[in-house]
Amino acid sequence: MPYSPGRNEEAMYHFSKVLNVSFDEAIALVTDALKAEGMGVLTEINAQAAFKKKLGIDFRRYTILGACHPQTAFQILEEDDKAGVLFPCNVVVQEHQDGRVEVSAVDPLMMFLMVHSPRAKEVAQNASVMMQRVIDRLPALQTESNLAIV
Repeated sequence: MPYSPGRNEEAMYHFSKVLNVSFDEAIALVTDALKAEGMGVLTEINAQAAFKKKLGIDFRRYTILGACHPQTAFQILEEDDKAGVLFPCNVVVQEHQDGRVEVSAVDPLMMFLMVHSPRAKEVAQNASVMMQRVIDRLPALQTESNLAIV
């Protein structure tokens, strides 16, 4: 079966795409795609460096970007003041052992299902569409199965 990043039939809590760029280029592209949707990066966690420093373990390049859309965050907090425990929306950029660079973003709809407000679910649905557009803006890895026949 061909590789299908992030498509676990049992847990669809994220959007993922393998890119045809370097790790550093992927970070820049993700940051730009987030900005295009009105989002910013509040936090950046370098898991590779953290694991090396704290555990002495070598790990692949793996960065977690904590993204936020201020208007969406405000709307959710207006509905439930405890919903901040679910912030920010994380986007992962990771380099696999074979050199592939994959970007995965949390699906805000799945994250905010625990908030028991119809309005919050509407806001989360809009955020989900926004995050899917972020992933859609990124250039996918070209494979034999998705190359156009000329």
